[in-house]
Amino acid sequence: MCRDCHDARVEPGNGRNRDGILPPHVLPDAGPPRLPLPLGEGTTGRSGRRRVLGGLAAVTAATAASACGRKVPQPDTAAPGRDVVPTGAAAETAAPAPETPAVPAVAAPPPSPALSPLGVSGIVQPAWADDGSRVLYYDQPAPALGGTWSLDPATGATVRERPEWGYYVAQSTLVAAARPARRDTYVLHVPSGREWTLATTNNTVFPRDGTVVAYSVAATGQRGGAPAGPGMGFSGPAAPFSPTTIVVAGADGQVARRVQLPVNGSVLAWLPAPDGTPNARLLLSGRRAAADDPSLWAFDLRDRTLVELARSKRLVGMLPSPDGTWVAHVAMWNRDADDDGLWATRTDGSLRRRVGLVGSYRWTADNRLLVVPMRASAAHSHEIWTVAPESGAALRLTDPDTHTFRVSNYDWDCSPDGSQIVFVSADDRSLWHLSLPDGLAGSGDTAAPSVPPPSPPSTGGKSYRLPFQVPPGPSTWYVTHWYGVTTGGYRGRNSTYSQGQGIHFGIDFAAPCGTPVVAVAPGRVIAVDGDYGSPPHNVVIQLYDGNIAMYGHLVEQSRQVQVGQVVEAGKVVGNTGDSIAPYNCTRNPHLHLEIRKGGRAIATNPVPYIDANWNDLSLGVWPGPRFERDLDNPRRNQFLDEQPDIRFGGPIISNFARPWPP
Repeated sequence: MCRDCHDARVEPGNGRNRDGILPPHVLPDAGPPRLPLPLGEGTTGRSGRRRVLGGLAAVTAATAASACGRKVPQPDTAAPGRDVVPTGAAAETAAPAPETPAVPAVAAPPPSPALSPLGVSGIVQPAWADDGSRVLYYDQPAPALGGTWSLDPATGATVRERPEWGYYVAQSTLVAAARPARRDTYVLHVPSGREWTLATTNNTVFPRDGTVVAYSVAATGQRGGAPAGPGMGFSGPAAPFSPTTIVVAGADGQVARRVQLPVNGSVLAWLPAPDGTPNARLLLSGRRAAADDPSLWAFDLRDRTLVELARSKRLVGMLPSPDGTWVAHVAMWNRDADDDGLWATRTDGSLRRRVGLVGSYRWTADNRLLVVPMRASAAHSHEIWTVAPESGAALRLTDPDTHTFRVSNYDWDCSPDGSQIVFVSADDRSLWHLSLPDGLAGSGDTAAPSVPPPSPPSTGGKSYRLPFQVPPGPSTWYVTHWYGVTTGGYRGRNSTYSQGQGIHFGIDFAAPCGTPVVAVAPGRVIAVDGDYGSPPHNVVIQLYDGNIAMYGHLVEQSRQVQVGQVVEAGKVVGNTGDSIAPYNCTRNPHLHLEIRKGGRAIATNPVPYIDANWNDLSLGVWPGPRFERDLDNPRRNQFLDEQPDIRFGGPIISNFARPWPP
């Protein structure tokens, strides 16, 4: 990180830096934490950290907050020029002026989206700068040139902006990166160059004005810490239930105090109070009791009041709006299917609205949701929709017949005003730009894409099928953890996945407990509850092509098949269970599907074997399943179908010197 700013470090003990300047913070015992001399500009609390993978050389003055209200341009109706008729005596002798025919006004053609390549390939997770001027991404084109790069969509010019790489938060005024080896988190204040450390490697949450920070005391998955989430690399019994304790402090860690939350859960964002007081509340995700379904909560630090905003059997994809007044989230697996799907909820609890679309989503500065819905198949184009949660109005902004594009693993972002999109193309693995100009009318009478059930084997030239009878969706199943060098696999490289060379050696399909799973191809059952791992139960099928399919984390010993039985593709072989809570399925119910070859010694990626719309199967749940990055080789193993085979018992292949996330 910045090695030229050491003179600005805060001296321990006295709260002053080496220039004798007091750090800008005040955290009174009563009232919301705030700093009278903010580190970053802005007056409202940001409801969630936008993890921008890039940096700014100087502080952004303000987030682009133009409304982008999509007004249709009006034709020019000014009257055409006309002759002046003389009056009085002159009128008696003057020849009558000929009439000038009226020229009809010609309406300007309506604006249209524009789609263009950006000339950068192999890059993942691009993000718009907070001022909307450029696209940010991490790259290392040569050994000495790693860091934050930017791309100007108008000119195609690329610039290496900073050597640092981390979470750019608080309108890109702060850079934060955990350093597990040092047991701390490094923070850089970009405008001043001041840097400091926080005594945690847990997730740090800053508001939009960058004045305060919150983080949990215990690590994720530990007693009193945030619960283990789907795809995080955790298995085995859940930690004993207990309320989570967090630290609330000034952004530089000064005036820290511990706060015990009334839930076991995670801090997601800082929120304004309903009366407008910034940074007075926290957005939480968690449970009040072990048997509860997860909920979204607004917790007021001033009086400890707790307001439940949403509850669901599974609650994922929480994404706050920039001003903290809304939060988008996906509800799943409820008794009433009308409760499932993408929702937008006001953080004061006054309104919840179900969005009639399923897919990936982002907020704009004027509190609209841009949504990229799931497609009917991988051959179809993606679409961009805009939704106004206050009214529920939804418009399709792109026509797949005229603007065809396919997004890789829902890897995209929008500019703050929503007028520009950057995405990673699934067709050529390059960055592309899509403009959505003001005045774009959109279509309000278009139905969202309908997703069909899984196709049988040999469809699309692939020999396997998906392991479910029903299509993916918020009421059925979705992918929560890919095969390969995933972030969850990296976290468990020396524990859960140590025998698999430190990578996740299957695909996890999250599904309600007891969901039937089917044979992906014809074969013979060779094990029921064999020594293949993935407890509490498993089924193993020797496929006719020589590979092995292993179904893990089943809820019970299979009653559908037995050893030696021949099965056809589509035959039910078991039911999904829970790897963390095997007896009540309250934590992480899912199917772990492995494909092994060479007997049972080698695990291989299931993606190339199955004809499926893989890029959409995560449902776009924010932030979605991601791959761990080796910052020394940032373009390696970042796409769904380029993950390596692994040999069980071989050496760990993911002990990166510079991993991201750390």
